Amino acid sequence: MSRSGAPGKKPQNTTGKKPTSTPGKNTPGKQLATTPSTIRPRKQPTTPPAQQRSVLGSANLPKWNRPIPNSTYPVSLVHDGEDPNQGSIRFMGGVMVVMVLFAYFLFASIVNTGVIYLGYMKNSRPGVFSDFFNHATSHSTIWGVMGSHLGLASLILVVWLYVRFIHRRRFEWVFSVSPGIRWRYAIVCLGVALIVVGAVASYYWMSGPGLNPIPSYGTYLAVILVTVPLQALGEEILFRGYLMQLFGSIVRNEWFAIVATALVFAVFHGTQNPWLFGSRFVFGMIAGILVWRTGGLEAAVAIHIINNLVVFAMSILNGTLVQVRSLVAAPWTQTLSDTVMFAVCALGCWLVALKMRVPICVRTPQRH
Repeated sequence: MSRSGAPGKKPQNTTGKKPTSTPGKNTPGKQLATTPSTIRPRKQPTTPPAQQRSVLGSANLPKWNRPIPNSTYPVSLVHDGEDPNQGSIRFMGGVMVVMVLFAYFLFASIVNTGVIYLGYMKNSRPGVFSDFFNHATSHSTIWGVMGSHLGLASLILVVWLYVRFIHRRRFEWVFSVSPGIRWRYAIVCLGVALIVVGAVASYYWMSGPGLNPIPSYGTYLAVILVTVPLQALGEEILFRGYLMQLFGSIVRNEWFAIVATALVFAVFHGTQNPWLFGSRFVFGMIAGILVWRTGGLEAAVAIHIINNLVVFAMSILNGTLVQVRSLVAAPWTQTLSDTVMFAVCALGCWLVALKMRVPICVRTPQRH
């Protein structure tokens, strides 16, 4: 038997030539031209940004939405990549206006009632709760003051929930177009408001009933010092913040958003004569314009805090807290005085904003 036929061994080449192979059998032949290293990857189809944002739960959906670049604060709720004139956006804005006003009554009432009920329990349930509740809501007890202020402060949580889980946006966009709180500017605005409101309050104090503090006035002063800033912040975040942006998404016009918000703000203060309604409407207009022209809530919040702190402190020290709480009428002179005071505060804060060059529009994001 020859060696070539030996089992387990390959035949040896004795000619000195390279072996040839037949394409299609043991070698790839022409398929060598399409090795993996030469195959070009197929281009993946891209989805437009607006379409990515319209499908909830999509893998392409960004974690957080941001406003359209160069938008002013009142019209900055529409997301970048969306068409602000789209009918569905306007419809959703109207739905959210109803939802947030419903939440205003629901949350504020629940928190207010809960705080007053704690006072009822702490005082060993004196009589019927409804009588205690009515007595407290007139600010005849410290629990009524705490309840009303913390009820309005709870609106901060309401807006946070809506902005985060419905609009998929960071809460810092509610404070300003920067985004976030511009602390240096906010502190200066507090100083401006303190000077102007303090000067007007000093005049009224000198012409008023004088010092006649209510019982436990020290406790009342401590409570308003803590709760009034939260109450004013809650109102501004709801009205000049989220609600004004909602109106700006319905009609993309700053003046419409400001006027609509000022009307709702004045109406929600309850029963009042035309002059008192006018005073609150004017404050809403001035605060709304200030938010527009400064790009954030800082100035409006500062004026609101200082004004409410001064009003409550004066009413506690001169014994008119219950009367201030039940106020339903004001003379035209009061409306005129309030208008001038708020306008001077706004002018001062606006000039400070110009000096500090705070942004008033949403910046274009940096592309890396």
